[in-house]
Amino acid sequence: MDIPTISNASSYSRLVQDYRQKERGLDAEPDDQQQAELEREKQKVISDLSKRDAEVRAHEEAHANVGGEYASAPQYDLTEGPDGRQYATGGHVNIDVSEEEEPEDTVVKADIVERAALAPAQPSPQDFKVAGEARSMGNEAQAEIQIRKAEEAKEVLESDRAEETSENSETGNINAPAAINNTTENTSDSSVGSSAIGSSAAANSATLESNRPQQKQFSFGLSFPQRFTSNIFQQANPAPSQAQQLLQRFDSLGLTYPPEPIGQQVSISA
Repeated sequence: MDIPTISNASSYSRLVQDYRQKERGLDAEPDDQQQAELEREKQKVISDLSKRDAEVRAHEEAHANVGGEYASAPQYDLTEGPDGRQYATGGHVNIDVSEEEEPEDTVVKADIVERAALAPAQPSPQDFKVAGEARSMGNEAQAEIQIRKAEEAKEVLESDRAEETSENSETGNINAPAAINNTTENTSDSSVGSSAIGSSAAANSATLESNRPQQKQFSFGLSFPQRFTSNIFQQANPAPSQAQQLLQRFDSLGLTYPPEPIGQQVSISA
């Protein structure tokens, strides 16, 4: 979109019209005083027009020079002076303030347009308006760049986290067999250690057994004499019968009762 920077020429056009009206109001044969007064008025108008022409051309050329590719060539509003010459009493330069495809290019463009609008020594109200629009366009583009950078940084961070997670996962899968092997080896070592300890304990036990004195076993066979048996009977029966008393008497004398015939064994029972 092209926005013109305009230098107002209406006041100078009116100045020329006023001079023309005075010129027409003179008598057919003006006197020297009227002629001198009209000449002074003419020179004043020409001087004002010349000054205005220089200001307008410098103003618009400043817009065009700074605006570069975004500014058009100056276009002037010409006013014919009392001397018949054309004076630039107004003009404008069209400046492109449309956004570019990339926000970075828009920021650069907005800066150029703003400087072009404020390039003249005395910017006009229209110039300030163009500069404000360019500044707004640049701020919007700058904000868009910041948002895009934030989104890109977020994507990079998420990508790095995903890659780190993937690497950790792959590292864990690779180390898992090693961990299993280490566990197996430790288990094997533990088994060997247990076997060695068991063997050592068995050896120590065998050594102790060999150093321990052998115990001898005895089997006792007891034979009680008849007299000892009779005493036991006596203790069991504190009141022996008459036959027992007679037997005890014979035992005390070393005799047997009844008399044993030669070659004949007699069993006695109480």
